[in-house]
Amino acid sequence: MKENVSNFFDSKELTIWSNLDNASTRVSNIVIVQAAKPGIVIFLSMLFSIIGAVGIIGNILVIFAVIFSRKMRGSMTNLLITNLALADLAIMVLGIPEIVQFMMNKGWTFDSLTCRINRYILVTSLYGSVLTLISLCVERYIAIIHPIKAHILCNRRRIVLVLGCIWPCSWIAGLPTFFFNTVKLVHAETGIKYCVIMFPHNPDLYFMIFKLIESIAFYFVPLAVQLTMYAVVSRHLFTGSAHLHRTYTIRNHNGISMERLSEAIQARKGVVKMLMVSVVVYFLSYSPNQVLLIINFIRPQNFHENWTFLVFTMIIAYVNSAANPILYSIFSQNFRECFRSIMCVCCSKTPERQTLRYGSNHNTYNTTSTVTSRYWRHTSLASAVTEV
Repeated sequence: MKENVSNFFDSKELTIWSNLDNASTRVSNIVIVQAAKPGIVIFLSMLFSIIGAVGIIGNILVIFAVIFSRKMRGSMTNLLITNLALADLAIMVLGIPEIVQFMMNKGWTFDSLTCRINRYILVTSLYGSVLTLISLCVERYIAIIHPIKAHILCNRRRIVLVLGCIWPCSWIAGLPTFFFNTVKLVHAETGIKYCVIMFPHNPDLYFMIFKLIESIAFYFVPLAVQLTMYAVVSRHLFTGSAHLHRTYTIRNHNGISMERLSEAIQARKGVVKMLMVSVVVYFLSYSPNQVLLIINFIRPQNFHENWTFLVFTMIIAYVNSAANPILYSIFSQNFRECFRSIMCVCCSKTPERQTLRYGSNHNTYNTTSTVTSRYWRHTSLASAVTEV
């Protein structure tokens, strides 16, 4: 074992095959890269271990927080966030073993069926997370721009219907990965095998077409849609709230004053900020893969020339899955309290005596206005707020 590790570190060149989206590998692009120093391997291994631990524990906390809290389950946004956490958790759990094997230059050590199933679930989880981000964006857009329609368009039944469409669409889109992934011996001298995607006819051309369609459908188009919709939401929310404060002082039949209305608006702003940052983190995390894809199209012979940059790019893609729970903790007091309650119960010696108090009521306001519908059309920021 020690001899193998020594040979791995001392070798001047390694033959590796890279993965653009951590889900499919191009067979025909065999490249020679410089081996990394032991210190770099150790550092990247520790970095990935931290990211993996944070991602797995964090997403489990998000799922438990919503499942075990009636109040959190009442938010349609939280249902979508839970779906996103499930997708991120699957990406972390299935992606970690392969990254570790890749870093140690061990290749794929399982059979072909495991290769197909692993890659298929990994890819569909990635697609599902993108579609969930779009759904969150649309839900916030309707809730803020069209608040009167939100109770009809974004009710629980419709959100469940959306969730029921996200995964079948992801499963269908991921079918090429399932059918064309296989285990292939790519280096006879070392006996290293990789789980690779290999199209039967003209593999280079079909691989390029497949990756191009994937990038457009699940990266560039979602990015454009979300940037546009969040720009409209931000303009309406932040400029509209300032106008509301300058012009109106209202009370509803429960006596909720402008001060509480202001708190409700701030809560809504917090939700939008959180989701916008989540979108930015996602696309920044996967942008290096898109850059490498473009480079591969332009100069196929010079693709992935540096081991350290390659592995760092693969690790950075997983930052997104680990970052979302941290963002929820920063921007949402309800999630912070849920996480704290769960951790207290887990650490307590007498959990049966603990009472979980998920979320606080002082940041969630359901204001029912008595003003006319015309007033509501001009001051939609005062509509019912459901904070995550």
